[in-house]
Amino acid sequence: MRRRHVAGILAAVVVLALGGCSLFAERPAAQAAWPAADEDRLEWATEEPFFVVVRKSCRTLDVYQHGDRVRSYPAVFGYGGARDKLYEGDRRTPNGLYAIVEKRRHPNWRWFFLLDYPNGSDWHRYWNGVALGDVPPGVGIGGAVGIHGSDRPDSNRRGIDWTWGCVSVDNDSIEDLADLVPVGTPVLIQD
Repeated sequence: MRRRHVAGILAAVVVLALGGCSLFAERPAAQAAWPAADEDRLEWATEEPFFVVVRKSCRTLDVYQHGDRVRSYPAVFGYGGARDKLYEGDRRTPNGLYAIVEKRRHPNWRWFFLLDYPNGSDWHRYWNGVALGDVPPGVGIGGAVGIHGSDRPDSNRRGIDWTWGCVSVDNDSIEDLADLVPVGTPVLIQD
């Protein structure tokens, strides 16, 4: 049963990737009647107590509870550009399906939620990058990617990407998020 549920979530990742940011971005008039695809409700996530979706193009972190969106926070990302994370030190935020594996207080960012980066897809992308010469010699894949608050509130408020590859929300949001989502919560990060 759990295996089918995970397969359903992975299939829905594709649907979400095509869904866009309809609630947060203006649509052309010809598309105005289109329903918001998988944004307010994620049918495939109804069995998940909580599910986090980070949409880089929308600059949001959304929290779903049993498939219904219950929170939406503005977010900023790694300042290494829009391309997917490839190696340690590239200062990019990865795309993929992760889970919160640890939550801890942080002296600068209030909270740090460690994600289980790198996953199998990240390793595959990394080794392809090594083979193609896109990874500098001797540089590893990295780790310690997570979701955290901010010691640069003005940058967060202005939507300026400043992290080394993490997802950052403002400090009020990270406090709310810390009270809301438990360790083990799935996190989908997508462009």
